[in-house]
Amino acid sequence: MNNYLNNLTEYPFYYLSQLLKDIKKSPNEITGLHIGEPKGKAPDEAISILNKNSSGYSRYPTSKGELSLRKSYTDWLSDRFSTNNIDPEKHVLPVSGSREGIFSFIQAAIDTSKDNPVIMMPNPFYKIYEGAAIMAGAKPYYINSTHEDGFKPNFNDIPEQVWQDCQLLILCSPSNPTGYCLDKEEYLLLINKAQQYDFLLCSDECYVDIYESSSKPPVGLLECDDITENNSRSVVFHSLSKRSNLAGLRSGFVCAGEKVIEKLALYRTYHGVTLSLPTQMASSWAWKDRKHVEENRLEYDKKFNTAISCFDNADITRPEGGFYIWLKLPCDDEIFAKSLYQDTGILSLPGSYLGKEEDGVNPAKGFLRLAVVHDVDTIAFAFKAVSKTLSNFS
Repeated sequence: MNNYLNNLTEYPFYYLSQLLKDIKKSPNEITGLHIGEPKGKAPDEAISILNKNSSGYSRYPTSKGELSLRKSYTDWLSDRFSTNNIDPEKHVLPVSGSREGIFSFIQAAIDTSKDNPVIMMPNPFYKIYEGAAIMAGAKPYYINSTHEDGFKPNFNDIPEQVWQDCQLLILCSPSNPTGYCLDKEEYLLLINKAQQYDFLLCSDECYVDIYESSSKPPVGLLECDDITENNSRSVVFHSLSKRSNLAGLRSGFVCAGEKVIEKLALYRTYHGVTLSLPTQMASSWAWKDRKHVEENRLEYDKKFNTAISCFDNADITRPEGGFYIWLKLPCDDEIFAKSLYQDTGILSLPGSYLGKEEDGVNPAKGFLRLAVVHDVDTIAFAFKAVSKTLSNFS
C-alpha cells in the first residue's frame, strides 16, 4: 500500500465517536449539529428531472460532461461574479462535488520532482485539504486564523522559504468552519503572490451562496482574476451540495485557465469519476435556477435568527457566509462536547478536530462548530440546550 497512507490522520468524526463512545447519553433523541449537511428539501424540479431521464443511467458519460452542462456553469459564473469570456469548451469541467474535485485536482497539480513541495492552507480548515496534500507527496503548511484577528488568515508572517517552496495555496471562502470571507484586497494580494512565486491558487467556494439575504454576497476569486489570461494561476471549485440542498447528487465544477483544464481533463479521463447523464441534466437546471437558491437563503435567515436568539451573549453573531456558528467556549472544547451530548443528546464538533498546532498554537482549540441546518423548531430546541450548557460552564 502507498506509504503516504500511514501519514493520514483519522477524520474528525472518528475522533468525535471515540470521545463519546463510553458516555451514557441523555434519553433525548440525538440531534446532530456536528455535520455540515443541509437538511432542507431538495428542489422538486431537480428530482423530477432525475426521474424523467432515468434511461440515461444506461449510458457512459464523458469526463468532460455535456456542453449544455458546461454552458450552465459559465452562464452562472457570468451572472454571479460578472465574469467575461469564460469558455465552456476551455475553462470548466464537472466534478463529483467540490470534495472529490479538490482532492483529485491536488493529486494532479503537485510536482514531486521538485524539492520540498508545499501546500499552504488556512488553519482551521476542511480536513480534505490536508489529506490531499499528504497523498500528493506535499508538505502542508498551516496559516493560522485566530479569534484575535477576526479569523482572518495571517498571510504576512509566512516565511520567505515557504513562499518559494509553495506549489499550491488553498483558500476556503466563506470559511469552513469560521465563516470568514476573504475580501477583494486579500484576493489581489494572493493573486500577486501566486504570480511572483509561481504557484496555483485554489479557491473552495462551496458556501458562497449562503449569506444573509440583506447583505452583499461574498466576493469570489473570479471577480479579482481573469482566468482567460495566460498568467492566471487561479483554480476555483463550486458545488450544488450546499446552495441547492443537493449534497447527495455529488455535483460541482472546476473553473481554471485553459492549460490547467487541459491537464486536469486528461487526469480525470484516467481517474474515471464523472457525472451520470441524469445528474448532468438536473445539475444544469439547478445552476440556471435562481429562485430555489434565493428561497433557501431566506430559510437560512430564519434558522440563524432562531439560533442566535437562543443566546444571551451579544458576541454571538451570524458569520459572513456559510451555515456554521463557530462558538467560542469558556472551557475545553472536548469537555463541552461531552457534557452537551451526555445531558441533551446533541452532537457537536470540537473545534480542535478542525485545526492543527502551528507555532505552538491550535487556533481552533476552545471552539465548537455547530451546523445551523435543521428546521426552525429543531434549531430552537438544540441551541437553547447549547446555551444552557454554555451557562453551566460560565
